[in-house]
Amino acid sequence: MSFEGRLAGDVRAAVKKVYDLDLETVHVERPNDPEHGDFATNVALANARVFRRNPREVAENLVGALDAPYVREAGVAGPGFVNFRLADEVLCGEVGALLAAGERYGRREPEGRPFMLEYVSANPTGPMHVGHGRQAAYGDSLARILEAAGRPVYREYYFNDGGNQIRVLGESVASQYADIHGREWSVADPDALYPGEYVREIARALADERGEVYLDMPPEKALPEIQAFATRWCMDDIERTLARVRVRFDNYFNEKDLYESGEIEDLISELEKSGHVYESEGALWLDSSKLGDDKDRVLRKQDGSYTYMAPDVAYHRNKHERGFATAVDVLGADHAGYPPRIRAGLLALGLPEDFYEVELVRLVKLVREGGQVKFSRRAGNVVTLDELLDEVGEDVARYFYVRSSHKSEINFDLELAVNQSDENPVFYVQYAHARIASIFERAGASPTDVEDFPAGELAPEERQLVLELLDFPRVVENAAARREVHPIPTYLETLANRFHQFYTVHRVLVDDADLRARRLALCAATKTVLRTGLDLVGVAAPEKM
Repeated sequence: MSFEGRLAGDVRAAVKKVYDLDLETVHVERPNDPEHGDFATNVALANARVFRRNPREVAENLVGALDAPYVREAGVAGPGFVNFRLADEVLCGEVGALLAAGERYGRREPEGRPFMLEYVSANPTGPMHVGHGRQAAYGDSLARILEAAGRPVYREYYFNDGGNQIRVLGESVASQYADIHGREWSVADPDALYPGEYVREIARALADERGEVYLDMPPEKALPEIQAFATRWCMDDIERTLARVRVRFDNYFNEKDLYESGEIEDLISELEKSGHVYESEGALWLDSSKLGDDKDRVLRKQDGSYTYMAPDVAYHRNKHERGFATAVDVLGADHAGYPPRIRAGLLALGLPEDFYEVELVRLVKLVREGGQVKFSRRAGNVVTLDELLDEVGEDVARYFYVRSSHKSEINFDLELAVNQSDENPVFYVQYAHARIASIFERAGASPTDVEDFPAGELAPEERQLVLELLDFPRVVENAAARREVHPIPTYLETLANRFHQFYTVHRVLVDDADLRARRLALCAATKTVLRTGLDLVGVAAPEKM
């Protein structure tokens, strides 16, 4: 348990002892000014109406009744704040436990039923763009954080390899394929074809592998094969990009499998039995307006083909049938209207309301010299993730994507991203890790050999660094509970700052053997947490820079 949690519990016990009151909430936090102590609570002020006494008097009584051996000093400040300073030997012991845990520090053993986390799921009709990159970085980092907090996660990518967009992809490639061979391919709507050089890349690959075989083949026979080739090419391209940015999945699920397995027909049959569908104007509708959606939705069109609703609901039912406790989808902000529709379909099937949850990831704007970057020759109208990675690198991309809340838009500053100075936050954090590696290199020692933190009086800068280190498990747990990633970079930047402040004031490799050992141990603990925290957001922890 964090010191905040322990202090809150002990303050709650003191309230019960003195005033025979059971408080549900006791807020404990680190004060901004270290002179005010290691932790503070405003419990006397926040509950003044409950106590019906002068807050300062209440605070003094609670200090007198506090039973917390790990607290060296507790005092009252201002109108009724209680400040706590922890015992040095307790802090040293906690750092020793951190060193003993190593890379397991801040991690919990998995428990409970796993839940499905689906993210990215970009249509296999072209390269991933920078918006997909943010969804990938958030989703993968969230999975890492959840696992660190003891929540089993199954990562899945849904390839929407059916529908009209695949037909358009096939026609786009067919047109370019014919052009390569000096021929023309008749298409119904040339303006609907996908732009971008990647379509030409696919067509060249098709020509290299299949030659001119499709030019004299009936279009109704050739087009399905071209579609399958183009779709597979896009899938492979997406998987390569994901691997490059260190995003992994436990499974890739294909929409086509839902059709081939008969799951969509089974879904329709089950919905008909539930009484939640009706026919109108030759189409089959789901009465989703009765289940939380803003209107009813078509499941099967007049021509007998299915809308995206049918396979999507079938896919999420499939997740439930595979035994997942919860299905969390990470979607782009342009899909804000999507969740109520799918949830309505799942409710019609009798699934629990809390089974399906969604995290919407806001837009990314690439900025250079104050202006927005929009155009890409390869993708036609967006900048691809590969192009961004080529310019700024994998570490910077991953870190910048998750540094802000996924619920807010970000301006991705390309000039700052390549600036190798303290102004660049990822450079600042990585440099702290590399600096510690350099200290151990000069000491002729390894951080992994440090197993204990010798007790002693902590200087102010050491104390602040220790308190920051010991806050890591709480930060991870809170980030997991809120399904947020940005608290990890925020924490890492604060930790790096605490370390740089410590290193500026105190020499590590001093002649005093005990002091040298304690400061090396503090460096080893910091290096461990920096590396672990960077790994949670998919960023490398370099030994040299």
